[in-house]
Amino acid sequence: MKRKLMAATLAVSMAASMAVPAVSFAEEATTEAAVEATAETPEVKRAILDTDMSYLNDDAIVMFMLAQADSLGECDFLGVTTVGGNTFCAPGTTAALRQLELIGRSDIPVYMGTDIPLMGFRNMEAESQIWGMPEYSGAYWDWDEKTFGDVTKRPTDYKNLPSEPKYGYAETEAQDEHAIDFIIEQVHKYPGEVTIFVIGAGTNMALAVRKDPTIVEDAAGVIYMGGAVDVPGNCNTTAEFNWYYDPEGIRICLNAEWKNQLVVPNDIAEAVFYTKDVYDRIVEKQGNEISKLIVEGQAQRFEENPEASSYVWDSITAAVWLHPEIATDIQERYLTVDTNYGPGYGNAISWWTSRNRDVETGEGMPYGVQKCDILFDIDREAFWDFYVDILTTNV
Repeated sequence: MKRKLMAATLAVSMAASMAVPAVSFAEEATTEAAVEATAETPEVKRAILDTDMSYLNDDAIVMFMLAQADSLGECDFLGVTTVGGNTFCAPGTTAALRQLELIGRSDIPVYMGTDIPLMGFRNMEAESQIWGMPEYSGAYWDWDEKTFGDVTKRPTDYKNLPSEPKYGYAETEAQDEHAIDFIIEQVHKYPGEVTIFVIGAGTNMALAVRKDPTIVEDAAGVIYMGGAVDVPGNCNTTAEFNWYYDPEGIRICLNAEWKNQLVVPNDIAEAVFYTKDVYDRIVEKQGNEISKLIVEGQAQRFEENPEASSYVWDSITAAVWLHPEIATDIQERYLTVDTNYGPGYGNAISWWTSRNRDVETGEGMPYGVQKCDILFDIDREAFWDFYVDILTTNV
């Protein structure tokens, strides 16, 4: 069922949010702080970022956005948990720690999770011969050798990686507690307030649900970046990579009865482009360590090719959570993942209202599959205004 969603609707769906800004997203926090004494205190928004982190990638941008929102008082950013997907956990943990250090937010804790899919690592070489080469293979791919890597030799010590990390090692250390225990602990500590951003594989969240199913009723909800719902996949012909990495894990997550589930699929994530025009706006407004890091890290790319562009992917998750009015088209569907081992392994499968099915009542829907909100479009102008403001504001 297709519906246009305004701010109030999604605010109810994904927890209370800030009001529509009069001037800019950054100035909004100051305005609300000024009237806090006379206005009703909004519901607390707390976030855990479960991520397959790398350097200045879309996951890093989400981390920067949440860190900025935390500083502005728009949310409580509880911590980062690392999972497999684009990277393995050890290098992802190093990347998270060091980038938080570089932006002056070493106070945000990082917890290492697992990068081993529930069914174990795949034999990508064999699969590619049976079903064809994937378009993208994430952590499975050895970029130096241009072939599939040996997962038995993957790094497991975030303090001792095979090669020097891009920005070196952080002085800050990861927490001793395992990621899944941190997630469980925080959800119960703040019942009804914690939203988990699952923007890598679903392995950590699946294990957390298996270990303590009661987190499902205590969490505010889950936001995913994953799935290719009505578009082709970006790994095999049907699946998006985050969900392809551990289909069983994400299926457990999706089939849990969360209060709210919002999916940001490739349908919209690969329809919004980061270009030099946006980069130039960040250059012009840069006023903090985040924007300086972005400008320095991307300067050569745009100097060499002013026409370069990239998808924003995960960045959309933070934008629509912090400012729901950015979302313009959300559809309610029943959604799960194909875990039959074959060419469609990891494919997102959805059901909508039709002659013999009704999303609202659940009539005619498959047993055990849950209703999700799926984001299909956003207000691009509002998104880019938010993107530039949140990443350049000095707080």
